[in-house]
Amino acid sequence: MVFCSAPDSTPIRILVTGSRGKSSLVRLLTAALDGAGVSAAGRITGVLPREISGGKETLILRSGPGSVEEMRWWLRSLPGGTEGAVLENSAVDPELQGLAWRWMKPSCTVLTNVRPDHEEVWGHGEEMAAAALCGGIGGGAVILPRSVATVLAVSGILAKKGCGLLPCPDGACYRETHLSLVSGVCSFLGLDSGKALAAAREVAPDIADFRLIREGRGILASAFSANEPESTETLFQSTGWERQETAVLYNSRKDRVARLRSFLPWLSEHSWKRVAVTGSRPLFLPSGAAFLSLRDPGELRAFVASEGKVFGCGNVAGVPLEYLLERKERAEGEEKTFD
Repeated sequence: MVFCSAPDSTPIRILVTGSRGKSSLVRLLTAALDGAGVSAAGRITGVLPREISGGKETLILRSGPGSVEEMRWWLRSLPGGTEGAVLENSAVDPELQGLAWRWMKPSCTVLTNVRPDHEEVWGHGEEMAAAALCGGIGGGAVILPRSVATVLAVSGILAKKGCGLLPCPDGACYRETHLSLVSGVCSFLGLDSGKALAAAREVAPDIADFRLIREGRGILASAFSANEPESTETLFQSTGWERQETAVLYNSRKDRVARLRSFLPWLSEHSWKRVAVTGSRPLFLPSGAAFLSLRDPGELRAFVASEGKVFGCGNVAGVPLEYLLERKERAEGEEKTFD
């Protein structure tokens, strides 16, 4: 197999950055390029790092913690003849944000949002998130939702870098907003948007995408991948549930202490049926919350079945991800049984 020696030997190069939604958008964009007749490859980071090629996703097996250097390695290892590459920016540290842009030299950059996150390194609030994320964009065309383009910190920083902003309409939900961004990218690149969008719409939801899951007499609203309160509240509102009848299950991570801190008002100031914290036990629990030890997917299933309406949020890594993977494997096994 012949490999690309330099990223710019791939004609179409798309960099995806933002606080959340990057992995889902990479999947949609890679499918869209394929649908438009462009031989494309994509790379997703996060809790389930994957490579996408030929419509198939392959799990990236690591022997240790992830590194930003993986992005450069992937770009250099693209097979010869690859016409389009879609890369998720995996950097968190503001000082490392610009590496992906410099290594890839993207045809365009897609900025999904600038929601507050990683406050231990970015600082507090939307303005600090915008500074970290936009600081890593070196110039050129930036496709972004119209609501993000109106954020003064975003437009100000990108204007100083000489970027051309191409705002896209916000959708009624995250997927529709992502499809709007796909359409914007295809228009910018001069691709057949009709074929591209048709292919993108066929992409199944990702493993951690928001969904309602029935377990016996209970229902789990799986919003574990929503990593900040604003997105989480939007997803909760979409359920139509009453807070008084909803148990909130916050999955904690020991390396995301600032995230729990940002959720404290949302967890403590509403009249929830109950609030349970699982995962890594924090030093201090939110007011009125209790710690719940869930050791495996079976215990999570039992909790949902006994509790009724459960809204899961915070982080997906750990037992929630194991549970979602188990459900996916079980569903795939049932499909094979009927083939």
